[in-house]
Amino acid sequence: MRVRRLFASVAVVSSVCVSAAWAKGPFVGADVGVSEPLNGNLRGHIRTGFTVNPYVGYKFNDYLGLQGGAHFYYFTEDNHLPEFPKQNRQATTMFGGTFGPRLDIPFRNFFEDTAILEDLEPYITAQGGYFVGTSGRLSQSAPGFFTGGGVNYHLNDALMIGLFGRWNRAYMGPRPTDLGPGQVPGERLSEDIRWLNAGLNVQYDFIETEAPPAPTPAPAPPPIVQREELPPPVRKKIVLRSVYFEFDRSNIRTDAAPVLDEAAGLLRDEGEINIVAEGHTDSIGSDAYNMKLGQRRADSVRNYLVNKGITSKRIRIESFGESRPVATNETAEGRAQNRRVELRVVQPGAAD
Repeated sequence: MRVRRLFASVAVVSSVCVSAAWAKGPFVGADVGVSEPLNGNLRGHIRTGFTVNPYVGYKFNDYLGLQGGAHFYYFTEDNHLPEFPKQNRQATTMFGGTFGPRLDIPFRNFFEDTAILEDLEPYITAQGGYFVGTSGRLSQSAPGFFTGGGVNYHLNDALMIGLFGRWNRAYMGPRPTDLGPGQVPGERLSEDIRWLNAGLNVQYDFIETEAPPAPTPAPAPPPIVQREELPPPVRKKIVLRSVYFEFDRSNIRTDAAPVLDEAAGLLRDEGEINIVAEGHTDSIGSDAYNMKLGQRRADSVRNYLVNKGITSKRIRIESFGESRPVATNETAEGRAQNRRVELRVVQPGAAD
């Protein structure tokens, strides 16, 4: 309870709705786009080029992380300046490495009921590092930095695509330092370069998951009833305690398939019963988001059973979010047990 009160206080101070997913873990990605020189000193030597930027990082929670990346730049031939004919038609390349903080703003924490917006995730970052000119007009090395950001779109829980933009500066100048009338007068002897990048981005998040609890042993079989006139007992409730979900995920785990296959077989054998799929979550995050996450988990179980030949009319779904825990939410093991779906048998004509 102390942990939940702490999360609630943070939500009030920041005036935002905290989501169910304090997603943390490593991520990888790459930016591909164009590079445009900005200051006159650099434009006097090169034209528009392109950049490739692979990067890695780590998210501490939904919002804060660190990111580092490598940068490759290729600029096309020098601008044509009649005063310096021997400087033309030479491509320029540069490498760099940067590292710094990153702030993500997952819209799913703010637009839970808007299908398109909840899949968007803007971000901003500022990184410092070192740049090395390797050919052409950039033959020096110097420190530098960039600021920028972008917006990603979730294709699924882990894979994103999007757009990015960056403003860059490195404390070195192209050679020669002054090309004459072709440059802006105030920048003719500038000893730094500034350029802009923009383009496409792809990113994959490796979200850390907590280990599922050990499966609950199967109950002992009921004693054999010798009296033939007694009907066979009807199982009133089936608790699929082996069907667990990863942190902030609704996809069916591979280790849950045998349990759900057994449930599908039972429903085929007992054609007169219907079931309710109850979705549950742990307590990390807002009540509204957890209700929605429980709904998605129940949907996944129903879709799995339908694919096994069970008609959807026999399966009703309900979400209880975090309201019905079966274990404490103060430990990782307890939260893993609470991320579950239970199936409840409903007899025809019986009240729910």
